[in-house]
Amino acid sequence: MVFSLYSIVDGLMVAKGVGEYAMAAVNLAVPFTNVLFSIGVIFAVGTSTIIAIYLGQNQGEKANSLFSQNIVLLTCIGLTITVLVFVFLEPFAVLLGAKGVTYQYTIDYLKGLAPFAVCFIISYNMEVLIKTDGFPRLAILTVITGCLANCVLDYVAIFVLDWGVWGAAFATGLSQLLTCIIYLRHFLGGHNTFHFVKFRMDWSIYKRLIPLGFADGVTELCNGVMIFLFNRVILRCLGDDGLVCYTIIAYVNTLIINTMLGISQGSQPLVSYHYGKEDAAGCRKLLRYGFTAVGIMTAVIFAGVMIFAPQIAGIFLGAEKPELLGSAAGALRRYGLCYILLGSNILMGGFLTAVERPKAAISISVGRGLAFQAGALLLLAAAVGGTGIWFAPVISEALCAVMAVWFLRRFLRKTAA
Repeated sequence: MVFSLYSIVDGLMVAKGVGEYAMAAVNLAVPFTNVLFSIGVIFAVGTSTIIAIYLGQNQGEKANSLFSQNIVLLTCIGLTITVLVFVFLEPFAVLLGAKGVTYQYTIDYLKGLAPFAVCFIISYNMEVLIKTDGFPRLAILTVITGCLANCVLDYVAIFVLDWGVWGAAFATGLSQLLTCIIYLRHFLGGHNTFHFVKFRMDWSIYKRLIPLGFADGVTELCNGVMIFLFNRVILRCLGDDGLVCYTIIAYVNTLIINTMLGISQGSQPLVSYHYGKEDAAGCRKLLRYGFTAVGIMTAVIFAGVMIFAPQIAGIFLGAEKPELLGSAAGALRRYGLCYILLGSNILMGGFLTAVERPKAAISISVGRGLAFQAGALLLLAAAVGGTGIWFAPVISEALCAVMAVWFLRRFLRKTAA
């Protein structure tokens, strides 16, 4: 949840310090950060699941080796992404949808983010792994520290140094660098369960690792892909003002998705540990805890969005444009109907990942995050157009819920037998 505040703070600061169309440009670049986070979480969840199973089986050396090669590989991937973005900067900005008034803003934002690609990936990756290591409080304190640093640095860059959208991106990158340093200090210390060791690269482990992490990674990646698709459809159906409305929705949606992902990912190492011990009762108990937590969060979030939609939109837009403010609030309420089902779908996908059911978990993630939602969006855009497109997510989540319950019931019946 706190990770999503990075982009929200960027958007809010840019909206107040530069303008609402600059904020829309920041939203156009959000799929890029989603790609970075999805890479981090694919490897983190897969690595975390296997390490937790190794620890449950008392195979500490294998856990150390896997942890070490994971960090080295991700560093290489991050540096490669930085080089590619700078080489293909302008075509990449156009691909994201930048044009006209948003073009230069998007270019500047990408220039500020790209040098820190490796920090985004490693930071998100280690945030998951440090919980597997048994230090969840350190994880939350570190991401909060990074978020607070981002707030301060954003303010200085935009309102004091007048660096615009580039400054907002650069400030976010620096805050990610700070969290990486804190995590590395932990893993280089002497209080951790698994740590850096010399290793021989084992490429075969990724046949097991990537499918496990792919479901959660796809959840993150699909969020970026859907932002990309919504941006395109909205520009065609509703224009620049519609894009501003969706920018606000995207920030709220990212916060809510990551809140639910936090519950799911927080339970995964525990579920995997009990699964490694063949403790089916322990897995079921953790699943009940997860549904309880998701149910409480769903009630709070749904009520908050429905009641306070105008106030949420007003945080970004202010009162000087009442017509745009009203449109944004209405769009948020229509889109927000999906929050009734979103959390439980994410939890079920995460649970199936933790018990090594990657095909079912990937089907849930791709279904709710991309396939069902993209199909509903394109169908509504063609058949209804206008504000009807905001109902695409609730259709997607309903279809996904049916599929997720079916997969989960199959697993529970099998373990009960």
